[in-house]
Amino acid sequence: MNGSTSPLLRHQAWILLAAGLVFFTNLGAYPLFDEDEPKNAVCGKEMFERGDWIVPTFNHDLRTDKPILIYWVMLTSFHLFGVSELTARLGSSVLAIGASLLTYHLGRKLFDAQTGLYAGLILCTCLMFSAVGRSVTPDATLIFCTTLAFTAYVWAVARRHGGRFGRTAEGSADRRNWEQFLPATRLGNVAMYAAMGLAVLAKGPVGVVLPCAIVGMFLLVRWRGDRLIDGSLAAPTGGWWRTWPIAILQTFNPVRIASASWKMRVLFGTLVVAAVALPWYTAVGIQTNGAWLAGFFGQHNVGRFLEPMENHRGPIVYYIPVLLLGTFPWSVFLPVAVWRLIRRLREGGPDAAALTFLACWAGVWITFFSFAQTKLPNYVLPTYPALALIVAVFLRDWLREVDPSSSAIFRLGCRTLGGVGVLMLIGLPIGLHIFLPAERWLGLLGLIPLVGAGFAFGCLQRRQPQIAVRGLFVMAVMLAVGITGFASTRVGRHLEAPLFAAEARRIARTDTPEVVTYEYFTPSLVFYVGGRVDKLGQPEEVGQYFADHPAGFVLTREDRLSNLEPLLPEGVKVLARQPRFLRRHELVILGRETTQVAARPADIR
Repeated sequence: MNGSTSPLLRHQAWILLAAGLVFFTNLGAYPLFDEDEPKNAVCGKEMFERGDWIVPTFNHDLRTDKPILIYWVMLTSFHLFGVSELTARLGSSVLAIGASLLTYHLGRKLFDAQTGLYAGLILCTCLMFSAVGRSVTPDATLIFCTTLAFTAYVWAVARRHGGRFGRTAEGSADRRNWEQFLPATRLGNVAMYAAMGLAVLAKGPVGVVLPCAIVGMFLLVRWRGDRLIDGSLAAPTGGWWRTWPIAILQTFNPVRIASASWKMRVLFGTLVVAAVALPWYTAVGIQTNGAWLAGFFGQHNVGRFLEPMENHRGPIVYYIPVLLLGTFPWSVFLPVAVWRLIRRLREGGPDAAALTFLACWAGVWITFFSFAQTKLPNYVLPTYPALALIVAVFLRDWLREVDPSSSAIFRLGCRTLGGVGVLMLIGLPIGLHIFLPAERWLGLLGLIPLVGAGFAFGCLQRRQPQIAVRGLFVMAVMLAVGITGFASTRVGRHLEAPLFAAEARRIARTDTPEVVTYEYFTPSLVFYVGGRVDKLGQPEEVGQYFADHPAGFVLTREDRLSNLEPLLPEGVKVLARQPRFLRRHELVILGRETTQVAARPADIR
C-alpha cells in the first residue's frame, strides 16, 4: 500500500468506526417515536404488505406528505430483513454514514484530508444529525442526496484542474476565472444532476431548486470578484446601506443569472433530473388520479412556504438557536468559525473559493427557509455538512497557528461546553423527575461534555492541542451514543402505544386486535396494532362500536371516562391503564374480558 492511499483508508476507517457507533448502537432496541417515525414506517409497512412500490398510505389512507425515496429505502430493507423498528431505521443510518463519508471527500477536495476527516467526524456527532440518522424520516435521505450532488460538482471541477478545487497550484493564491468553476463537459454534470433527481424523490422540488441556486450563487459571486479585480466593474462606495443594494443589483441582474444558468447547463440538467424523478411522479399521479400530486405540491410545498402549518411558525431568526442546539457539541465553536470564515473571505487567499462555496451552501439554504412561514428544525439539516466543514477549517487552522488569541477562543469554547454539561447535570434530573421519574439518572449524561471539556482544557494548558482536539472527538462520539443509543432506549420504554397494543393482543389472543380511539390518537398505535385504527368523535359512537364489535377495544383518556361510562354496554370495563408519554394524565383501554384474563384492571407500566 503506497503512502498516498494509506491515509485515505485510515481516515475513512475512523469515520466508519465513529459513525457506526453513533448510528447503529441499539438502533432497534426502542419503539418508534411519534409523530414522524411511525407515520413513515406505517407507510412503508403497508406498501410492503400490498406489494406496492408506487402509492404511499398511512392507516390505509393516501399520504401526500413525502415523496417515495424514503419508502423505497424501507421496502428494500423490509424485503431483505423483515419488518421491525431496526429495519425501518436501517436505511437512514446507512445513508447518514454515507453522508459523513461524502463530507470527508468534500473536505479533501475543497481543502485537505485533515479537514475532511474532522468534518466527517463533526457531522456524524452533531446532536440533530445523529438523531435523524437513526430515525424513520426522509431527512437522512435528503442530506445524503444533496451532499452527493455537491460532492459530484466539486469533484468535477477539481478533476478539471488536476484534483484541486480552488487553487491553481499548491499554495498559490492565484484566482481562477468564474467559468473555470464549472464541469468541463456535460458528462461532468450528469452525476450532480442525477443526485438532484434523487433529492427530488426524497423531498420534492427543494431537492433541485436549492442546490442549483447554491451553485449559481457561488458562480455569480465569483463572477463579481473577477470583475472587481480586472477593473471592469466598479466597487460601490459609501455606507453599507448603499453598497449592499448596488452590489446585489450588479451581481444578480437577469442577464447575469441567465448567463450563469446557461453555463451550468440547466436545461440539460433538467432532462437528467426528469429522467430520474419524473417516472415515479407520473406513476403516482396516474394511480391516484392526481390526488397525491395536488396534496403534495399544493399543500406540502406551496402551502407550507406561504402559511405556517400545524402551528410550526417562528421569527426570521428561528434557525439561529435551532442550529446552535442541533450542531451541539460543535456549536461552541460555530459562531467564531463563521466569523473567521467571513474574515478570511475578505482577505482572500488560496482557500477563498472553497470557503465561498460553503458560505453559499449554508447561506442560501438557511435564508430560504428563514423566509418560509412554516419552520421546523429539520428543514436546514442539509446545511450540516457545510457547517461541519466550516468548523473543521477553524480547528485545522487553530492547530496550525496556535497563538494566545486563538487559544483563548478555544478555552472559551471548552468553558462553554463544560457549562452546558453542568446545566445538563442540573436540568435533566429536574425535567425527568416531572415526566419520567424512573429515568432521573440520565442527567449523568452531562458528565460527558463536562469531563470532555475539562480534558481538552487541561491538554491545552500542557501545550498539547492535538490531543485536546482528539479528546473532543472522543467526547462527541460518547455523547451522541449516550443520548441517541442509550437514553432513547430508556425513554422508549415509557411510550404507551406499544404497551397498549401488546395488552390488546394478549387479551384478544390475536396478533391483529380491533382497536379504535376516542379523543386520543398517536400514529405509532397503527404500527404496533398491525391494522387500521379509526378515531371516534362522539361518546355515542363508543357505545355503538362495542355493540358492533364485541371483541374490540377503545383507547381513550381516563378523564373522559365520566362521559362514556353511562353509554358503555354491559361487560365493558377498564382493562389496563398507562400514563401518557410526557403528559400529566393517564390513558385507559376499554373492552370486554375473556375467561383467560384476570378480573382486575391491569397496570401495564
